[in-house]
Amino acid sequence: MKRKTFFPLKCFLLGLVFILGIFFPLGCNGGAPVSPEQDSGLEQVIAITGDGVGKESRMTLKEMLQLPDSQFEYVYSVINNWPTKKKFSARGVKVAAVLKAAGITGEAQSVTFKGEDGYECTFTKKELLETKRYYFPGVLEGDPAGAELVEPIIAYEYKENSDQLSEVRADSLCLIIPQAHVNEQTQQVFVKGVTEIIVTRDDPGKWEEATVFPAEGMIIKNDTVKLQHQELGQVKMYYTLDGSTPSEKSTLYNPSTYQPELNQPIVIEQDTIIKVLVKGFGKYDSDIAEFYFQVE
Repeated sequence: MKRKTFFPLKCFLLGLVFILGIFFPLGCNGGAPVSPEQDSGLEQVIAITGDGVGKESRMTLKEMLQLPDSQFEYVYSVINNWPTKKKFSARGVKVAAVLKAAGITGEAQSVTFKGEDGYECTFTKKELLETKRYYFPGVLEGDPAGAELVEPIIAYEYKENSDQLSEVRADSLCLIIPQAHVNEQTQQVFVKGVTEIIVTRDDPGKWEEATVFPAEGMIIKNDTVKLQHQELGQVKMYYTLDGSTPSEKSTLYNPSTYQPELNQPIVIEQDTIIKVLVKGFGKYDSDIAEFYFQVE
């Protein structure tokens, strides 16, 4: 005679499926972010104001996560203005999706992010939403190979000095801006504790041109020339000595805000034309400045 069981086979199988569902969720989302359903941080709020949006509004993180195609997670390559190179794992919502939902207008030109501690950063609409930005796997070596297109996000989970998304942890909302090129310094414009986004139609203008010391003209061979700018902590100066037009791929004059010894003057060995481009977040690139030096 068969012994009766207290747990029929069907019940046993259903229980097994339930347990496996807890520890090993079924299905594959291809790396797509998962909303933090149980996270109390879902009630964090960002106000979106200014004459560059159709209507001023307030959105919770929960509402932003529900926007179409808003969720994004990735590893970011980062350089601060010490400068230190690192990687940064983050999960968040796309800035573009949030601003689209807020009704950003075609006339908008500047976007400012404000943090809960009063820190704020401004971007032109072009550099924030229209410039292609990347994750550079070889950032630590300065190698641009293998660049992967990524998005500016408002992160709700992140981990500095990490390239593992499994290590991210919930924190206050943080603006994260990817690099446009492998040597671009971006961490200084990360805004932690974002509480407000201000979108305006104000023309951001151009950065002022660089100046030099000593002034252009006659110079003794092997003397040096310093590049100067009134907003040195906010801009980067790229220069050439061969007559070509400088870009962000040219020699960077001021790689560090905190280590002046890294900002080396230019040695003049022969008749030289120094051409300088000034770049920085929040304004358009400067006009190209040109300085002529003739060796005595």
